[in-house]
Amino acid sequence: MASNSISTAVAPPRKIDWSSLWKKEDWWAVYVGLFLVIVVFVAMALNPHNSALNVLKGAIPVQWPAKDLVKHFATNWLNYVLMYVLLLVLTGVASRLMGEKLGNYIKGFTVLFLLGLVTLIIGSQATINKYGLEYPFWALIIGMVIGNVWQFPDWFKAASKRTEFFIKTGIILLGAALSFTQVVAGGGWGFLEAFIIVVIGFLVAFGVSRALGFDNKFASVLGAGASVCGVSAAIAVGSSVKSEEKKTGYIVSLVVIYALVLIFLLPLLAKTVFHLNDVVAGAWIGGSELADAAGLASAGMISDKAVSAFSLVKLNRDVMIGFLCFIMAIIATTAWEKVEGVKADPMVIWYRFPKFVIAFFIASFIVTSFVVSYTMPVVKDQIIANLNAIRTWLFVLAFLCIGLNTKFREIRAMGGKPLVAFTTVAVVNVILGYVCANLFFGGIIAAPLP
Repeated sequence: MASNSISTAVAPPRKIDWSSLWKKEDWWAVYVGLFLVIVVFVAMALNPHNSALNVLKGAIPVQWPAKDLVKHFATNWLNYVLMYVLLLVLTGVASRLMGEKLGNYIKGFTVLFLLGLVTLIIGSQATINKYGLEYPFWALIIGMVIGNVWQFPDWFKAASKRTEFFIKTGIILLGAALSFTQVVAGGGWGFLEAFIIVVIGFLVAFGVSRALGFDNKFASVLGAGASVCGVSAAIAVGSSVKSEEKKTGYIVSLVVIYALVLIFLLPLLAKTVFHLNDVVAGAWIGGSELADAAGLASAGMISDKAVSAFSLVKLNRDVMIGFLCFIMAIIATTAWEKVEGVKADPMVIWYRFPKFVIAFFIASFIVTSFVVSYTMPVVKDQIIANLNAIRTWLFVLAFLCIGLNTKFREIRAMGGKPLVAFTTVAVVNVILGYVCANLFFGGIIAAPLP
């Protein structure tokens, strides 16, 4: 009798936690991300030909020595100060309202920002940049070296623990760079290739991970990092399923390493082994590469046509972050964490779902409306360029935090199984990407780009 009553039990309704609106990073990422999007858009609307916030895009180091780095800083030093103040004020207010001591956060953020500046300078060196060793790689390396030799004081931890806040806010700004007009370009073939790779790649990753003994949450994070869009997807899905942060950080490290390998491997195979035309090669890179910056470097080694095809496929993979997060939040809540005999409370799914994903689509919708009104070149120059500069800073801060909180002893403790799983998925994606690129861009089924 008792058994039957348990099998029909229903979880009591969850009381709405209104304090989460000002205590959770998810919501603050939404507030800060959409605030930045709206402010930059308003500035552009007031002066479509020269936005008042155009100074922000000057706060990124130029490629040196081809360009004079010293002259760049002499001309743009105030832009860097404005970027520092902007990010410090917005993230500082959020951190204070989430319970952090403001004085500690200001000191920690200042050191982190200076480390970010050093990282961007190293990553903008022309030769290093050409070979794909951009700021994500250097941020991880610098962060891991410092994090494994320095015992952080509390004031530094106040900023260095905000990995997810920085990356989630940056993902929202990434949405502003993805106009729906770009996503639907190519007659849907880019979407179809991206969909096939994401679905099959994720399922393979999940199956291999489970076969190697990993739990569902780790398997889902690995699948997202290896098949969707690298770092952003791994962190977003990790947030959806409440995966351990150190495990997510390990997947992020693998993403960066494999992305660097593929930068050189894919163009070499495309041109010297398979003799692909530029469009097919770009589409292959778009379906196989793990990170946007790495993919652009890889496709750029071939041609502008390759970059266009890469962007078409990779943008569609990026957009799938939101859908995957929604699906995984439901599965984690209703299946993996289900208490036997108790129905899941739908409110748990809402609390679990990363709210910044909604903001990601809102930002994309806003930029799409402006593209229709002002044309893409104007929007790219006056809006996207400035938001991309802010996003670059948020991402470099996030990568530094990942490195700072990644301990070598924890990586050794995980063993080689994650590497086996990730390698398997990377190989599957490369094979799938090659087949799909030829089918949908090589004229076998379609040839949407000239």
